[in-house]
Amino acid sequence: MKYVYLILNWAFGVLFLLAGLTSLFESPVGALCLIAIALLLLPPSRSFAYSKTNKELSVKARSVTVFALFMAFGLFVGQAQSRKEQELAAQQAREQAERAAQVRQENIDYFNNNKEEILAQANTALSQKNYQAVVSQTSKFLVSGDEQLIKISNSAKAAIAEKEKVQKTESLLAKLKTIPASKFEQNRDLYQQLLIMHPSNEKYKEKLTHYTVKIEEEKQAKIAVEARKKRIDRQFSAWDGSHNNLERLIKRSMNDPDSYEHDETVYWDRGDHLVIRTTYRGKNAFGGVVRNFVKAKVSLDGDILQILDQT
Repeated sequence: MKYVYLILNWAFGVLFLLAGLTSLFESPVGALCLIAIALLLLPPSRSFAYSKTNKELSVKARSVTVFALFMAFGLFVGQAQSRKEQELAAQQAREQAERAAQVRQENIDYFNNNKEEILAQANTALSQKNYQAVVSQTSKFLVSGDEQLIKISNSAKAAIAEKEKVQKTESLLAKLKTIPASKFEQNRDLYQQLLIMHPSNEKYKEKLTHYTVKIEEEKQAKIAVEARKKRIDRQFSAWDGSHNNLERLIKRSMNDPDSYEHDETVYWDRGDHLVIRTTYRGKNAFGGVVRNFVKAKVSLDGDILQILDQT
């Protein structure tokens, strides 16, 4: 076992020493960490240290130290790699900026040497309404700052923008013809787009206002319907569907309220009131179980307004 331990110390010691020497240029501090690990492992260096200090590190202490040095090596190498990448990125940025400046200057020089020809070509394309050609011919020479060239380029860009605006307007108007007037949100969204392009168009303003109001009215109507539904639903038992107030009225009129058994409750919504019919079972004056019903007119808040029919 002793010889195996010795061989491992030699093998890893030499390995770390070589790794440290090869890392000197990339990360000097990291390389020193590896060399220090090698010195802790190689038997000759340990013997030399013992001869000078008459002290020897335990296996545990050396293991902890080796681990700490290896972690430090990783940290220092990572930092060195990060610096190297930053330097490379900075160099690439400088080279790119230099190339861009060179191209810029070449374009300026070319324009200055061929100004009349370039302007003539651009003006010809502009007069022929070939606006994309104008933009293509002038774009790389705008860095020259020539006012006439910039004016020609801006005219072409404005014409392109106007053409796109007309095309989009026609497309939106065509789409509007296919959408029913009842589709409030779709109509509103399309008129919003039209108004962005034509902010002074009164028709688009009116249409946008119209559909915005319709959407709000529809929203409020839905809220009112939901509120009305909740107002009605509160009158009925969630367990068996019986009408709370009508059931209490029925029980008060029974000979034996404890014998009351709910059978079925249905209702009809009459707008400003409900008509409710409850069918139930209970004992009569003779103790027999009979089936009866009560039909009543009820307010939307559940108050009994009138008994319409009963058995």
